[in-house]
Amino acid sequence: MTNIKKELKNGEIICKQGDDDTTLYLVENGKLLVFGLDGTKVTPFAYIKENEFVGELSYFDGKSRSAYVMAIEDTTLMTVPPSKQTELMPDWMIKLGINLTKRLRHIDNLISHKGIKRSNVDGVKPLSIDEQREIYQRIQEA
Repeated sequence: MTNIKKELKNGEIICKQGDDDTTLYLVENGKLLVFGLDGTKVTPFAYIKENEFVGELSYFDGKSRSAYVMAIEDTTLMTVPPSKQTELMPDWMIKLGINLTKRLRHIDNLISHKGIKRSNVDGVKPLSIDEQREIYQRIQEA
């Protein structure tokens, strides 16, 4: 398999919530921010750094992207298109990925509709108004 590299500049958006792209990405270097958007409010979900994957839910279940992903520093990604899935993974691993993805989407849905009680939970630090404004502006430009 030929690895396809993708170079991102700081502030570049790689995924938009609702996109149909199902490519899996591995961060080779750099850092990504995964976030949701409600009107103009930007809610950070996670930071993805070197040797971590992003896009795994859509990769395994073929559904649209569940969040936005933006480079927060210059970043190099290795892309794994879904067409390479059977070439790269045994059948049991694909089934495991699909099963885990189904569970994660179900839990995401429960949390977003019913909420979650927080008690001594380390989460992602909220963004400042200026950070939210900058990210929202980049989404509008993309």
